[in-house]
Order: sequence, then structure tokens, then C-alpha cells
Amino acid sequence: MNELNVVFFASLKETLGIEQYVFAGHLPMTVKELKMQLAKLLKNGDALLDKGIQSSIDFEFARDGNIVNEGAKEVAFFPPVTGG
Repeated sequence: MNELNVVFFASLKETLGIEQYVFAGHLPMTVKELKMQLAKLLKNGDALLDKGIQSSIDFEFARDGNIVNEGAKEVAFFPPVTGG
């Protein structure tokens, strides 16, 4: 079992009602697999499965297919950024 700090930003944080969550599970897994696990564990977690949700692994941009390895400390999720 690994512990991974998961952080949520902007409207995603508001939708989920939490800023961070400590995920205890088996790594490695893809970002998409992590999203799917969190969607089951968190209230309103299905918001993580919305199109356009962005992520990072240890402060590096990541895509759904990227692997969250055992040594990872943090994964962050945030909604798409728009400019104006």
C-alpha cells in the first residue's frame, strides 16, 4: 500500500468539498485509473471524470495515460484553464 497526497484546485475543489485527500492504494497506476478510484471514494467524485480535467504528478503536467509510480508524492487535479 502506498500513500499519495491528492490535491484539488479551483471549481473542482468546490465541487468535491475538499482541498486534498490522502489516497491509500497500490501503485503504480495510470492517472485515469486514479481518477476512477477517486470517483468511487469521494462525494461528487464523478466530477474528476469530466472532460478536460487536467492533472500533474509531482508538479509536472500529466495526461490520463501517464503512470503514477510508487515514489510519487502528489497528484493534483484542476479544471481546464480559460483566458479572456
